[in-house]
Amino acid sequence: MNTWPDTRLLDLLGIEVPIIQAPMAASTTTAMVIAANKAGALGSLPAAALSIEQLREALSEIRQASSGPVNVNFFCHQPPAPDAARDQQWKALLEPYYRELGADFDAPTPVSNRAPFNDAACQVVEAFRPEVVSFHFGLPEQSLLDRVKATGAKVLSSATTVEEALWLEQHGCDAIIAMGIEAGGHRGLFLSDDLNTQIGLFALVPQIVDAVSVPVIAAGGIGDARGIVAAFALGASAVQIGTAYLFTPEANVTASHHYALRHAQASETALTNCSPGARHAASSTG
Repeated sequence: MNTWPDTRLLDLLGIEVPIIQAPMAASTTTAMVIAANKAGALGSLPAAALSIEQLREALSEIRQASSGPVNVNFFCHQPPAPDAARDQQWKALLEPYYRELGADFDAPTPVSNRAPFNDAACQVVEAFRPEVVSFHFGLPEQSLLDRVKATGAKVLSSATTVEEALWLEQHGCDAIIAMGIEAGGHRGLFLSDDLNTQIGLFALVPQIVDAVSVPVIAAGGIGDARGIVAAFALGASAVQIGTAYLFTPEANVTASHHYALRHAQASETALTNCSPGARHAASSTG
């Protein structure tokens, strides 16, 4: 960097501190988004699991309580084609665990409700005009992206490799979230399905910073000031933090999840390609 600290992200998004509260479906509440905004960070609302009406209600609540910029996050994945035979094979493999835990094996299997960004969601963006719109698994089709940018929203998306970062910059991203392998939640792969391409955050950040001209946001395993300082030293303009927010009073976390967050070891975090509604996910407990 030519200057440090790098304030490009602060200026671009209109926030006071270079921290983005990660959009975490189910765990993020409107109260969390509002509290992050009031603290000077960028609050992020995960929209992929919300109905259009729920999305409207959540944005209305946030707008009434906070004047700060808000980030609305959407998925751009391709929903998998239904395959009853494949689903039955998976369930058969899991039958011993159903029996062990006393679960009803014959009950209908829940399906993913993670919806990709579409015209209806874009209409909500056009109505509420959030200052930031972020995407996961690349970007939506060009016509939808053009409509988002026409609202004046700054566009962010996640890159897990340098190649993905370059693609995002070429397709109009205003800033790029460098997603290290430590990041929890769904893996943001979209140019490849090869998990061998995934590397640690502090190896990924300087590579992406050197490759693109837009600001870079570091995400993955950052939970305290040491991680933030390290990310800045490697060229990041801001950090995106998720797990640390799960310890806040505003988080929607079950007692068992909260216990795991407090007690699980790093070795208990696993990377899997078995995630409904997305191609890859990292299951993180810390």
